[in-house]
Order: sequence, then structure tokens, then C-alpha cells
Amino acid sequence: MDTVDALPTSPAKKLKTDENASADAAAAREVAVERSLAMSGLGAAKAMEGQVPVVDMAAGDSVCAEAMWRAATEIGFFTVKNHGIPEAEIDEVFNFSANFFSQDREEKERQCPFSSKLNSGYEFMTQVRPSTGTPDQKESLQITARQGSMDDRWPSSPAGFDAKVRSLMEKAHCLGCRILSLLEPMACPKLKPGSLAEAHHLWGDGGQCTLRLLHYPPCEPASVPPNYWRAGPHTDWCCCTLLFQRPGNEGLECAPNPKAVDPNSSAPWLKVDPVTGGIAVNIGDMLGRWSDGRLLSNLHRVRIPSPEECKPPRSRHS
Repeated sequence: MDTVDALPTSPAKKLKTDENASADAAAAREVAVERSLAMSGLGAAKAMEGQVPVVDMAAGDSVCAEAMWRAATEIGFFTVKNHGIPEAEIDEVFNFSANFFSQDREEKERQCPFSSKLNSGYEFMTQVRPSTGTPDQKESLQITARQGSMDDRWPSSPAGFDAKVRSLMEKAHCLGCRILSLLEPMACPKLKPGSLAEAHHLWGDGGQCTLRLLHYPPCEPASVPPNYWRAGPHTDWCCCTLLFQRPGNEGLECAPNPKAVDPNSSAPWLKVDPVTGGIAVNIGDMLGRWSDGRLLSNLHRVRIPSPEECKPPRSRHS
């Protein structure tokens, strides 16, 4: 048997290996934090009265940037209003979403087959969180704005779905880039101005921007087994999430800052209730790391509705 001497590792390859190991370790820490919730009881701690900060984007860039920075470093969540996206257009997409989800499950799966490789398509109660070990009680349509990802996956019903959703995605993308640019000078002071916004684009070869339409079916709280959630406690892997909610669809909550609170404490969570004309915003893991930990990618969840909220039982859409 022939033997081959191992070639020396190049500095560039070693650096890449070290970067991969660092990223794997960081991801493992995030999963460990989520799993610890099930053991510590923090994941089931009740939410307190009160709301995450509301930032008025008509107040001027310097005022907005300061308010966003404070919320993004202390809580990881805030709500923006006067953001420039017409409410009528948001309502239209909510109506398209509700019409799509009202179809039979088999029909939704036929129209929008899910591809884990492309992160696109329809899913039904398949997402299991490390924090709970149980499937989230929701169905979703994942629309990833990367070339080819939605080929043969756009809903055929209702008609005009793709054009309406693409229009909202364009506006949400512009808003997201503005928020990133306002945070960038303090979050990533060594980056060339505009780098965060330039790293995000729609429908290119490497695009990762995603619109996720969510439907949480009606439920009777008494019939839901213990440790089941509409969405179990988790962080988002992206740079930032814009979360569209409707008044009367309460249930989204975020954790106390896990970097500042004893993980074994029973500190209450904070409500992220819908604000008329507002869009909730949270920092994701990617931006938390890109900012060297200056910004907080915080845990959040969607609870099962209370008995009072189920008179009668109703869906939740976001």
C-alpha cells in the first residue's frame, strides 16, 4: 500500500478552519441556551405587563438611531411606526395569506412543496425547538428571495399571490436596510458605511432574505398538552426580523436579556403585543455576531392563547 506524506496546512486554510470552528462553537452555545430553558423553567415564565419600546421613524435619523440602539442592546426587540409601508398593502397580504391557509393541507402541499435545501415552501407543524422538544403549533409558507428558490412553489390560489407578496417584500427590504444602516455606525464601527444594507438583496444567486407567512390554527387551551407552544422560545438566525402583526393577535413575547439575567431566575418575559400601524423588529444571531456582541439577539416565543382569548377560538396570523 502506497503512503502519501501530508501536505502542510496553508495559513489561509487554517484561518478558515478556525473560523468554522468558532462559528460551530457559537451556534452550539445558542442551542445550549435554548435547551437550558426547558430545565430552568425560564421558558415557561409568565410575561409581565408592558411593551417593548416603540420607535417613531418620523422623528429623524439621529433620534431613531439612538432609540433603536438602546432597545437593541438592552432588549433585542422594538416596534417601529411611521415606517413608510402602507397599511392597506400589509392588510392585502394578510388577506392573501389567510386565503391560502384556508385551503386543505394536501392542496397547500401540492401547490408549495417544501424544500429544506432551498428553505422554501409549505410546512405543517414540523418545526421542533431545542427549548421544548415539541413541534410548534403552526403552519407556514416560507418564501426565500433567492433565484430559483420559488420555482414551482408559488401558490396558484389566490390569483396574483406572487406579485402582491413580491411588492411587500421590496418595501420590507428597503425598511430593513434603513434600520440596519441606522444601527451600523455603533454596532459595526469598523465597517464601511452601507455594508450591512449592501449585504442583503432580493432574488439574486445567494439571497437569504425570506418572507415567512405564519398561521397558528385555533385551539382550546385545555386540550393542549404541557410544554406545547404556538412557537417555542428561540432566537432568529438572520440579521434582523420585521414582524407584521394584527391587533387582537397577541401572544408574542421576548425574554429578559439572558446575558444580564441569571438563567435559573424566574424573571418575567416582556410582551410584544401588536401596535396599530407598527412593525415589531428583533435582532438576529447573525447581526449579534457581526456586531461582536454589541447587539442582542434575544429569545422570543408565541404562547398558547388564554381561555379568555378563545371565546370563540380563532386563528393567529403573522
